Amino acid sequence: MKKSEELFYLIQSLSKSEKRYFKLSIAGNESAEYLQLFDAIEAQKSYNESDIKAFFKDKVFINQLTTIKNYLKQRILQSLRNYHSKTSKNAELLDIIRNVEILFQKGQYTICLSELSRAEKKAKNFQQNTLLFHIQDWKRKVHQALYPQDFESLKTIILAQKNTLQATNEYVNLLLANINPSQFSLSHKKTTSLQNRTLKTLHKYRKQLLSQHSDKAKQTLEDLLKEWEQHPDLLKEYFAMYFSVYNNLLGFLVFNKQHKEAFVRILLLKQKIQTTPTISAPVIKEILRLYTMELEIHRNLKGLHTTHEIIDEIQDFINQHKTLVPDNYWLSFRFQFANIYFLKKDYKKALFWINDIINHLTKKDRQDLIIYTYWLNLLVHYELGNGFTLRYLIDNFKKLLKKQKNIDFYEKIILKFLSKTAEYSPTKKRTAFVELRTQLEEHPVPDHILGYIDFNEWMQQTV
Repeated sequence: MKKSEELFYLIQSLSKSEKRYFKLSIAGNESAEYLQLFDAIEAQKSYNESDIKAFFKDKVFINQLTTIKNYLKQRILQSLRNYHSKTSKNAELLDIIRNVEILFQKGQYTICLSELSRAEKKAKNFQQNTLLFHIQDWKRKVHQALYPQDFESLKTIILAQKNTLQATNEYVNLLLANINPSQFSLSHKKTTSLQNRTLKTLHKYRKQLLSQHSDKAKQTLEDLLKEWEQHPDLLKEYFAMYFSVYNNLLGFLVFNKQHKEAFVRILLLKQKIQTTPTISAPVIKEILRLYTMELEIHRNLKGLHTTHEIIDEIQDFINQHKTLVPDNYWLSFRFQFANIYFLKKDYKKALFWINDIINHLTKKDRQDLIIYTYWLNLLVHYELGNGFTLRYLIDNFKKLLKKQKNIDFYEKIILKFLSKTAEYSPTKKRTAFVELRTQLEEHPVPDHILGYIDFNEWMQQTV
């Protein structure tokens, strides 16, 4: 994202109610031009500053467009802060800290203490250690202003700050440890914060995986989820963290082919998602991760009859939250749709999604997914018996591959096979497939390629 596009993406991310709240918050004649600029940027599908300048060429403010855009961005952020002031305990505590700073400057120390007492209780209940440290620091300042010679009370406050800081340092160390579990070892000291315990447990889980203790690793995650579920207030406040742990368990199950258990757990998790009052960007990221694993189950369990329903559900979800879903996520999902339908031998639907990708290509698209979309296109046309079209597509695909890299030996083998045998009889094809499998045993498709398209599974299904 370019700096000049920041305002555009901010506006595009706003919900209808957020937009309405913003417009009401800046009502007045002096704000008319800002609202006009807001509406003009909102109407664009992609940001074009030249079009904005041309549209407002008769307006004086256009000569200071950068300044006006920055002011508008700050007003939107201010409006969002007000609108979401009660969204989380973090937001509530930040508001209280801002209030305390203003009250402190006005010498309203009694009100400060009242607000700080309320904030400290919330921060402790919801394990907001970073903000708790700042709250305690303001508590020290206020007490010092009221009772400058009360050193014992000041000492008590400062020692509480020290303990809070230790918990925060532990959190940072746990974050570092989870980046590379094999490089970090952790102390066995018990932690009081659920967030810290979660990070510590995830570190333990990854170490168990590295040691190939799969059963212990699974049990570790299950125990952690049960602990979260015993703290409903914390689960609600930090739902994205709980969701991430749950997705780790689902990923474990899918990787180990425990698809039926994963499928049941996905249904249970979706029920929890429905009770979540707000869907934030971190939660959307976890939902997309959940959908990816659900599609993997459909890819492996070809007998499932709900594939079309889950694909429709994903489409609806992405359309609903499209400003928060990166384009490459949508590309990845469409590729998965095509791949699943191909493996289910529903070639018409597979071709629909392949064409949807090819007809909407952009320079920003992941080139690996584009290449394997073209591969999938060849396989679908082969299965449909479109020999003439297939030879034309293969020639174009070879040119595309040569522009990017040398054609690998396994690619030459498969491309030659597709071109040569497309119009063979079923009996002759079966013989040709046996020969193809023998050739690919000598020059196998790399494992990481099979993660995109499982050529081996395709050959087994066809023979």
